Amino acid sequence: MLKRELGLAELTLYGVGMIVGAGIYALIGKVCGLAGNGVWLSFLLSSFLAIFTGLSYAQLGSMLPKDAAEYEYVKSSTKNEFLSIVISWLMLGSMLISATTVALGFAGYLTALFGGSVELFAALSIVVFTLINSVGIKVSAKINDVLTLLEVSGLVIIILGTIFALFSSHISVRSVEYFEFPLEGVLAGAVLAFFAFIGFGSLTKMAEETKNPEKTIPKAILLSILITTLLYIGVALSAVTLASPEELYVSKEPAALIAEKINPWLRFFISFVALFSTGNTILLILISSSRMLYGLASRGVFPSFLAKIDKRTSTPFYAVFLSGIVSGLLLMVGDIRTVAEVTNVWIFICYFFVNLSAVLLYKKAKEKAWFKVPLAVRNIPIPSVLGMIASLLMMAYVFLQSTSSTLAIVLTFLLLLFACIFYTLKKRGF
Repeated sequence: MLKRELGLAELTLYGVGMIVGAGIYALIGKVCGLAGNGVWLSFLLSSFLAIFTGLSYAQLGSMLPKDAAEYEYVKSSTKNEFLSIVISWLMLGSMLISATTVALGFAGYLTALFGGSVELFAALSIVVFTLINSVGIKVSAKINDVLTLLEVSGLVIIILGTIFALFSSHISVRSVEYFEFPLEGVLAGAVLAFFAFIGFGSLTKMAEETKNPEKTIPKAILLSILITTLLYIGVALSAVTLASPEELYVSKEPAALIAEKINPWLRFFISFVALFSTGNTILLILISSSRMLYGLASRGVFPSFLAKIDKRTSTPFYAVFLSGIVSGLLLMVGDIRTVAEVTNVWIFICYFFVNLSAVLLYKKAKEKAWFKVPLAVRNIPIPSVLGMIASLLMMAYVFLQSTSSTLAIVLTFLLLLFACIFYTLKKRGF
């Protein structure tokens, strides 16, 4: 069995690290370009979209604290094993491709600083973080704690620096009408800003290494969304106070641009933080995907050797290294960023079924779970229904924005084919 090493503080930091690493340092500029001075409202609206699905994950994590997460939720709610396997494949595939995409982003920062090959740095980063993952959750959690605090410190410095600038005669600030904005742009910005919240669901994959998971997981999910929402709104207000939306939109490093407006020396620090933010995200995705592999193997979905635990480190040794190997091999795919864009659709399919599971299991949660989704009418949790609607809308948005709808269909077909093969082999006892 895995060791229960994670308390509420560690798991909340894990969630904050996963969410912040989803892209606030890069996304803030693009959202500003859409929402103008109303960028803060875009992030507030996107936090509501996140909290709907977050509440569903919190309820299900309290009811079924298992590393297999989505597999358990869909199977328990629909009684359909094939559907639960498909959803597991979609989530696992999106996570592994995300690890590869973030590794390329991490390598891009390194090559900008030191030169060299992006592909080589990306491969080395996956190797290094896979090795860190293999030494045990206690060590991985401590490294994550440090890197997450560094990520958060960058955002806090921007917020505090802006407050200082408002009272300083040495730093120029814009005269901003925060309540004058294009409504359509704010709504479009909210959809894009939602991608800066993706990651809270990964907390449920840590269930079997969490102390008292029935209570700790829902608390950590809700706390991590609340903390990041406050940080994001603060950074959004800072952004348009110090720089114009047009400047931020065209900048390749919008967070560093904001910092530079406060003090030129801060630009280097924020760039440094952004580098480690992406590195931390690689580690967290590899941890989550390996625990999901372990959970699925424990339930017979994948070969049983992936459920074996290393006695020295108490980690799922084979699952850890398979996650790293698959992420590394994905570097051989030509345009991995386009592939990653496509896998966003998979994430929202999974979110739809997580919310549906929360609806179907609500009555049981009401009787047995420590946490249940609030605001229910006739045993139908309204936030989960809104989460289903939001997931469908986000799915449609990704398809409309994507230039690779054919690729999305092909990749989804291939993934479904693999799921069918595994399901057939499982049924025949292989």
